[in-house]
Amino acid sequence: MLNRSARLIRRIVVSTVGVAVLGVGVALLALPGPGFLIIALGFFVLSLEYEWARRQFEQARRKATDLADQAAASVWSSAFTILFGLGMVAVGVAWIVVKTLPFSSPWTGGSMIFGGVVVLATILFSLWQAKQARDAGEPTPAELLDRKEEQESRKHMSSTSVSTSAAPPTSSTDG
Repeated sequence: MLNRSARLIRRIVVSTVGVAVLGVGVALLALPGPGFLIIALGFFVLSLEYEWARRQFEQARRKATDLADQAAASVWSSAFTILFGLGMVAVGVAWIVVKTLPFSSPWTGGSMIFGGVVVLATILFSLWQAKQARDAGEPTPAELLDRKEEQESRKHMSSTSVSTSAAPPTSSTDG
């Protein structure tokens, strides 16, 4: 009986925390912050109890990884992402220090700082991954992503042309 109660309590806690983290992630899609990373974290928490969340976690993880790889793919996007992360940290500090700013509080500033640190950590990790791949003579994650997209595009184009060429010819008879 105790084991069953403990499992129920665990399920309730995991569900509550997972849904709360997902909610924050969804909000960060519109607000400045690492929305897809937080959504992936929410699905990870839920995946501790639910199979459907494991599948969603994999999709969200892939999307977050793809976005990070794309940000690290060029010098300009990497530089912009780093400046954006530093800017988020600076705005967060300003929101904590300058009391006359709207919504000024340690919570607001702290969440901006946290978001900026996550953005910086993500881009630095992606740049490190790309450097490791280049040093090993392997394609970078962004190059692998480009190849995958090209293959899917070619596959889609060939399946479209096969399906249209396989269709029976139509004839019109005027009679």
